[in-house]
Amino acid sequence: MYYNFLLIIFFFLTHLLYFNSAYSEVYKWVDDNGKTVYGDKPTTNNAEKIKIQNAPKKNKQDQERVKKQQKLLNIIKEERDEKASLQKEEKIKKDQQKLKCAEIIKEFQETKDATLLYKETDDPDTPIYLSDEERRIEEAKYEDYIKNNC
Repeated sequence: MYYNFLLIIFFFLTHLLYFNSAYSEVYKWVDDNGKTVYGDKPTTNNAEKIKIQNAPKKNKQDQERVKKQQKLLNIIKEERDEKASLQKEEKIKKDQQKLKCAEIIKEFQETKDATLLYKETDDPDTPIYLSDEERRIEEAKYEDYIKNNC
């Protein structure tokens, strides 16, 4: 019984010493170069012992302020994400428009290079050929589209 009692006391003393070393003292001094140095073992005689205070407890106002800040940060993040999404959609639309412009320019070039233009009818053997005036109107449509959209 006595042995168990000594073992328990020894156990508590070792933990007490361990915790005591965890909260060791901190010293502040100025070295030879004029810089302020902090350490747990002073190297000069002019070292000053510093008492470290516990961090202040958070009061209700601080907690509410932190919550409001977090809400604001979340709103800003949502706005940033929405803006990025809109920019991505806009880029997709621009890319689609570029493809459409390239296709229209190609069709316009083919129209200019063609000797005869025609419109297809229900009967594939009898197309309707465009006159010079109708051809100029078609080319003008292509030019207007390219001028306004490309």
